[in-house]
Amino acid sequence: MAEDKLSRFVELMANQISDSDLELVHLGHSLGLDLVLFNDLRASQEESFADKVRTKSIEIMSHNHDNELHANDLFYAGSIDFMVSDEPGGKKFFLLEMNGGSNRGLSILTLKQQGIMYEGYYRAIEQALIDNKRGDNKLLILIGVPIEDGLIHEKVIMLDYLRKKLKEKNLIVKIYNIKNFTSDFDADIAFLIADYRELSVHLTYSDNWVSIEGDARVSVLIGDGIARRLHDDEFARLIWEDFRQIKTVIVNPIFRITDDKSLTYLASYYAKERLERYGLKYLLFTKAFNEKDLVEKIKHVLEHYKKPFIIKPNGGSGGAGVIPIGPREDPENIPDLIKQSKREFFEKFMKNRDPYPYTIQEMADFSLIDWCGGKHTFDLRIYMSQSEDGFITPIGGLARIARGSYKGTLNKICFIFWHFCYYHY
Repeated sequence: MAEDKLSRFVELMANQISDSDLELVHLGHSLGLDLVLFNDLRASQEESFADKVRTKSIEIMSHNHDNELHANDLFYAGSIDFMVSDEPGGKKFFLLEMNGGSNRGLSILTLKQQGIMYEGYYRAIEQALIDNKRGDNKLLILIGVPIEDGLIHEKVIMLDYLRKKLKEKNLIVKIYNIKNFTSDFDADIAFLIADYRELSVHLTYSDNWVSIEGDARVSVLIGDGIARRLHDDEFARLIWEDFRQIKTVIVNPIFRITDDKSLTYLASYYAKERLERYGLKYLLFTKAFNEKDLVEKIKHVLEHYKKPFIIKPNGGSGGAGVIPIGPREDPENIPDLIKQSKREFFEKFMKNRDPYPYTIQEMADFSLIDWCGGKHTFDLRIYMSQSEDGFITPIGGLARIARGSYKGTLNKICFIFWHFCYYHY
């Protein structure tokens, strides 16, 4: 089924796509997906309202120089998740995590907001075009998709946007999958689409290049999920020490930093005075490097702080391995909770991924939202992109609502945010 969907994806992208083809419901049917809800959510948005908020946000950040990129190759596109707290002085926000270049949920944004987002990806392609490090005036752009991807239509929309931009430069663009790809492709720009299982077999690193099928040098990796699956010691070392030695442009090369959630909390702590202007509060946290360290630190925070905490594995997503731990948790149960976390993590990311270092994070005070007849926890995701002039542009956002209604307990289903809905931010 996954192979059929990916083949249909490439078949669809091999042809010229009309605006009507990209209408969500129609596009979903062509890929075997039901996108009625997504279509309804997008139709409910007020574009003019989002434009006003974006303009005001940029005005405030520009005044304080908070959206300037000091290096244009660190960040291209991403998102940040927050939780909201109602306090006597007004709403406060807790930074939960920063996400890398594999953004999901974009099909709920309006076409204008999607275009702003995809400009960030285009900046990476433009950089590769200018550098021409392959030396043959060709670009190979690799796009990875999860196995059985329920949001594969978002890649269709993104690719259509990028293809149109590149054709404006009179460049020949072709789309391939693993089966029909050849390293001597007859195009100026080749997009290769593969799922993560295929990439784990075909992806290599040598001579400072990420390569596919052994000898095809990749110019751009869209989505840090690809780079994360490249198991090469030299590649891993350079990502930490000097990613600019890697000739392949990665969206985003700082994924090792955003993978380690504790580094997000550390940055927010050091910038707490600056962030206070925007109503942000920092969270208590610590980091654990192995299982013994994790057990001891969980016991320590529960004993000394008497409040709920959350454990998060390194590089996780979609709530895999994220476990809430209450202040009255029996210390004897902690090893079993860690086993549950690791089991969820490995089921999603396979055994060759390392869940350490774990982050132990104070659970944020949270507001509840009325949804489907009950009270639910939620968080806010704001998408951001690099603009042409080297600034970060906020785009729009989503409220992600927990599937289970909140009953006053720490049941995990009440804190993992699966569902997407649009919010007017």
